[in-house]
Amino acid sequence: MHVCSVVRGIGFRWSLCLVVALGVSTTAAAAPPSAGPDEAYAISLARLDGFAQGLTQAGKFSGVVLVARHGRVLFDKAYGKRDAERSDLATIHTRFNLASAGKMFTTVAILQQIAAGRLSFDTRVGQVLKHYPNRRFADEVTVRELLTHTSGAGDIAQLFGKENAAVRARMHSVADMVALEDHRPPVFKPGSKLVYDNYGYVVLGRMVEVLSGEDFDTYVKRHIFVPADMTHTSFAQCSTHVPDLAVGYTTVDGKRVPNCEVLPNRGFPAGGEVSTARDMYRFVRALESGKLVPPALFAKATKTYRKFMGLGFFATGYGAGVPARDFRWGHGGGAEGICTDVRTYPVTGETIIVLSNRTGPDCFPVANFLHQQYNLDKR
Repeated sequence: MHVCSVVRGIGFRWSLCLVVALGVSTTAAAAPPSAGPDEAYAISLARLDGFAQGLTQAGKFSGVVLVARHGRVLFDKAYGKRDAERSDLATIHTRFNLASAGKMFTTVAILQQIAAGRLSFDTRVGQVLKHYPNRRFADEVTVRELLTHTSGAGDIAQLFGKENAAVRARMHSVADMVALEDHRPPVFKPGSKLVYDNYGYVVLGRMVEVLSGEDFDTYVKRHIFVPADMTHTSFAQCSTHVPDLAVGYTTVDGKRVPNCEVLPNRGFPAGGEVSTARDMYRFVRALESGKLVPPALFAKATKTYRKFMGLGFFATGYGAGVPARDFRWGHGGGAEGICTDVRTYPVTGETIIVLSNRTGPDCFPVANFLHQQYNLDKR
C-alpha cells in the first residue's frame, strides 16, 4: 500500500523505457489533419489498447483500463488473467485490491466531517482522540498535516510482511491498529516536510469513527459506497475465493505465494478495499457532482498544497513548462501483486482508471499513456 512521489516518478520513467523495450510506437498512425476531435481521440484510444496489449503479451501487465471523457465512458477493457495461477481471464467486472487508492475514501469521510462542522483542517488529533497516549503527537499534529503526509506520522510496518502475520491476526478494529503506533511522537516536526505514510490515515479513520459513532467500514459503506452507487466495492477479505476477485502474488523465501500472506487481510483506512473500474468511476462522478462532498470543499481539497499532494488527494502534473491539461487529481497505490491509478484531468474532462493485480509500478505506464501520447504528438 506504499505510494510516494518517488514511486510515482519510477512509474513515469518505466513508461518511457517500456515503450522502447517493447517496440510499441506512440507516434505512429498519427491522426490525419482532417480528423475531428472524436476521431482523433478514437485513434488515441486504439493506441492505448495496443500499448496495453503489448505489455500484457510481454508479461508486464494484467488488469482493467477505463477511460471516460466529459461524463461518458469511451473505453473499458480487461487484459490478462484474474489469477496468474489459473486459466480464467480478468473481465471488466473483476474486482481489484485498491491499495492506497482506497485512502480517498478516508479523505472523503474526513471532508464530510468538516462539512458537518465536526472538525476543521486545523483540528488537532488530541481534540478528537482525547486519550491518545503520545501527547506530543496529539497536541501538535493537525488534520491538514495528516491528509498531506506532512505530520511525521510514519508508517505502520507491523501490518505488512510475512513476519507480522500474528500481529495482523490480532487486529480486529481500527482502534487496534492505532494502538500499534500510538506511543510514538512525530518522526519529524509536523508540517516541516512531506513523507508519505500509512499510519496517519489510520489515525484519520479512527477520528471518523469517534466523530460519527460508527465503525469505519459501516461509515464508508453508508456515506460513500451507497450514495455513489458503488455496488461492487467492499472491504472483502483478501483470502476470499470468489470468481470476480483478482488475485495478486508475491515472492516469499523464493516461492511464489498469494499476496495475502504479506498484506492486511482486508481494507482499512490506509487502503486495501476492493472495487471495479466502473465503481471507481462512479466514485469520481459522485465527487464531481457534489453528491459526497460540497463542491467548494472538494475544489479546495484537490488543489496542490505540497509537492504532489492536495488535501488527501494526489494533485499533480503542474509547474513550469507543464501543460495545464496535464494537471490531475486522484490517487494511486501499489503493493505486492497490486497496482492502481485513479486520475481525473479537469481541463480535458478525462478520467483514467487502471486497476491491476501486478506489482507496482506495472500499471503506471498504462495510466500515463494518453497524456504522454498527446505531448509527444505536439513535438
